[in-house]
Amino acid sequence: MHTLQIYPSAKPFKEDFLQVSGIHKIRYALYGNPKGNPVFYFHGGPGSGSDDDDARWFNPKKYLVVTHDQRGCGKSIPFGELKENNTQALVEDIEKLRLHLNITKPISIFAGSWGSTLALLYAEKYPLNVKRMILRSIFTCTYEEQDYFYRADGAARFSPVKWNNLIIALPEGKGTLQKRINHLFESSDRKGRKKWFRLLADYEYSFFNVSEENFKKVMSDFDKVFTEMHLNIYYQAKRFFIKDNLILDNISKIRNIPLTIIHGMNDMVCLPVIAWNLHKLVRSSEFHLVPEAGHTSSHPNMQQALLKAVRNWK
Repeated sequence: MHTLQIYPSAKPFKEDFLQVSGIHKIRYALYGNPKGNPVFYFHGGPGSGSDDDDARWFNPKKYLVVTHDQRGCGKSIPFGELKENNTQALVEDIEKLRLHLNITKPISIFAGSWGSTLALLYAEKYPLNVKRMILRSIFTCTYEEQDYFYRADGAARFSPVKWNNLIIALPEGKGTLQKRINHLFESSDRKGRKKWFRLLADYEYSFFNVSEENFKKVMSDFDKVFTEMHLNIYYQAKRFFIKDNLILDNISKIRNIPLTIIHGMNDMVCLPVIAWNLHKLVRSSEFHLVPEAGHTSSHPNMQQALLKAVRNWK
């Protein structure tokens, strides 16, 4: 079988900031053909960011590729700011960016994990603005999905040692585990933050096939990685600022949008059944369960599935 290749590395032909609130400026970058079909890439997290490699999924002669760093993420400023930072604002920022770029034709969306959540929310809010979507590692953000990763009978079953290290260290508290950890992040001194950060990072990264050497490299920049993780757990503690089942309750609004769902069979962060349930609600969607692949896009099988899906766009 012919192996598809991602496109060569490229630098943006434009990189700038867009003022989206009194506090926040989001950084965006444009790649490929300025007159090409617009495709928006949404990064995961919350808390991570985008980079030049995100544009390599797309033919630079055919597409205008738009990436951006969500509020407080990546190169957006101020980095790590939690004020005026919520899911509704992130959805509106996408629309503000589309208008700022004078994109009048419906956009294609390519997103994974938390990015898939934003894609679904944006499409439900602005269905006429969306031409089609490729969504990977689906997270529909129900409360059951949110809590799964932080429960002893959930994802912890797949990483019992790291989970035990985390849970036995935590002081007693009320509310969800996400809320308790966020409180510890916010109320501890620097030494305490490093302790809780390390325990949580040990648990979270155990699901991502990261070598000990690479894990140490990631952890070496404490201020950066802690800020990213703090933003993530802040969203988790706030239930991502949305009602339970919100996306699935409004799924009828996007039933006419072509949707390709791609999910790793070995994804232990967002279970494959979540992607399957979304597919059943959007019967016109394509569903691809990728053997051996997990949560990220880096596995060769996942990479091939995503590249094939993009090539199938007409």
